[in-house]
Amino acid sequence: MTLDVISMITADHRDVERLFARLKKDTEDRPALLAELAAKFVAHSRGEEELVYPEIAKTVPSEKNQVREGAEEHHQAERMLLDLLDVEPDTARFDTLLAELVQAVDHHVQEEESELLPALKKAVPRERLEELGRAFSERKAQEIQHGLPVGNGNKSRKRRGLSKEELYHRAQEAKVPGRSSMTKEELTKALQRSGKA
Repeated sequence: MTLDVISMITADHRDVERLFARLKKDTEDRPALLAELAAKFVAHSRGEEELVYPEIAKTVPSEKNQVREGAEEHHQAERMLLDLLDVEPDTARFDTLLAELVQAVDHHVQEEESELLPALKKAVPRERLEELGRAFSERKAQEIQHGLPVGNGNKSRKRRGLSKEELYHRAQEAKVPGRSSMTKEELTKALQRSGKA
């Protein structure tokens, strides 16, 4: 059975809430959990902004301001995530930034689930919601494949080491030739040669 886009979005919201709960108590696993959260959140945001929000703005013109606000909240949360990626995971600063991010995302989710998604459900036929669901799923997969957001590169981030996805993202930014076929070690060496490691 094809899932409609509203079911997929709300499932993503519950997934993010579970990740937040784990980030609060699993200090050992914070780097991996944060990387997972960042990848999922950015993919979700891109899918909504490119596919779902325009559909809401088109079919429910009275919600255009809420759509604009939702996109701004995504961008604010992404900036907060990037800040969090650059903080040592076992510090009070991390806990403070995490609490701020949780509060911002909770507010966003509450507004989306109480206003935007019900308006979309009312205005759009089920078949269209399923089409949007397929497109949303594909867009999220593309974004996750593209790579994780990378923080500002402070020493704590370098000490933990970067994942292959993060290295690839940096190689893209540095326009390293042949990056798509490189191993993690080759990406590291190419970035060092380019001065971007």
